[in-house]
Amino acid sequence: MHKDKETNLVDFYIEKFLHPSDVNSSELHRKRDHFHKGSDSSLRGFLHVQDEIRKKEESSFRKEKYAKIFPCQKKFSLYSKNPPYVFHPTYSDVDMKEEHRFKVKKYENIFTHLIMECVYDRNYIIPSCDISKVRNCLFSVHEKSFVDRMLQVIQKKEIIQMFELDLFSDMICRFLVEINGTVLSSLLALKYFMSMHVGGGNHHSKINRGDGFCIFNDTAIAINFLLLHKIIDNAIILDVDVHQGDGTAEIFQNCQNVKTISIHCRKNYPLFKKKSTIDIELDPYIQDEEYLEIYKHVLTNIKPDKKTILFYLAGVDISQDDDLGLLLISDDGIYQRDYMTYRTAAENNLPVVTLLAGGYNECEDTLTRKHLLTFRAAKDSWNIRGK
Repeated sequence: MHKDKETNLVDFYIEKFLHPSDVNSSELHRKRDHFHKGSDSSLRGFLHVQDEIRKKEESSFRKEKYAKIFPCQKKFSLYSKNPPYVFHPTYSDVDMKEEHRFKVKKYENIFTHLIMECVYDRNYIIPSCDISKVRNCLFSVHEKSFVDRMLQVIQKKEIIQMFELDLFSDMICRFLVEINGTVLSSLLALKYFMSMHVGGGNHHSKINRGDGFCIFNDTAIAINFLLLHKIIDNAIILDVDVHQGDGTAEIFQNCQNVKTISIHCRKNYPLFKKKSTIDIELDPYIQDEEYLEIYKHVLTNIKPDKKTILFYLAGVDISQDDDLGLLLISDDGIYQRDYMTYRTAAENNLPVVTLLAGGYNECEDTLTRKHLLTFRAAKDSWNIRGK
């Protein structure tokens, strides 16, 4: 495909996945999105679910903390001091027990700290909650019976316990909107060579079920979307979460143009590992020097083919302070890992999209600051582009 056509295609789909009120969205997009919703007959069986997602979104935006999320937003440009970053309030607007390991509030905490501490500008990007654009890919990656069962939770207002989570309408809605966020983030990476998603990385979700706090595999669905629309030819998933990315390994085990790389703790969840393209298993309690030496070797596998994108699942549960990690990596070690990744991507002219993946700590401020290390490393790499 000609380079100009590739650029136009990426821009076209970025518009489709932007929230209509986002300052980066054009008036044309608003009109097209409205027309699309009214005319697409394939959405009819999906309308109730979509209506519930919109109601949830409206409820989230009405909260005081997000009342000015659009008025205070700045337009993103290539000359911004930070890479583009994507966030939606529904990611954290879910009622969960405080003692639950999955700290759903971490997403809004990270977003708030990025802005309030002036780590990033207010040029955040908000995804659309219209999931019609990923519907086919959702059913392509996951078995229909599984997806239908999850959507029934919304349709029937059920509360069920599965995949180490209490599943109810708001929870399923957040995971569906998060798919859009990951797709949009990947498109932004293709346009700007780097993007950050304040969410995503649900790597335990498998073909026919969720697992490990993950419902839908947003990474796999985003890659499926990019391949389906011929936006990319190849993808690399570099998963540095302390837990193996068993879901993505299973989904792409027979896919020649998707390379899955997982560096994880040998004696940690999941008990039964899947086979990635490349698996690097670490012994418990290793520290920075040994970890980073191994990781340098891992990065030698980042050799892109034509039209390739890198999905970087930047879990911070390798931290010495993590409740579920078993490794002893310092804050500086996490920063160095991330910075090395971004420089490797830049040196290979490889677009990289970052997804949060795991991180577990009872102290929410500690957990937030662990994830902020990744955003700082990305910003530092962004600001030396071309040097």
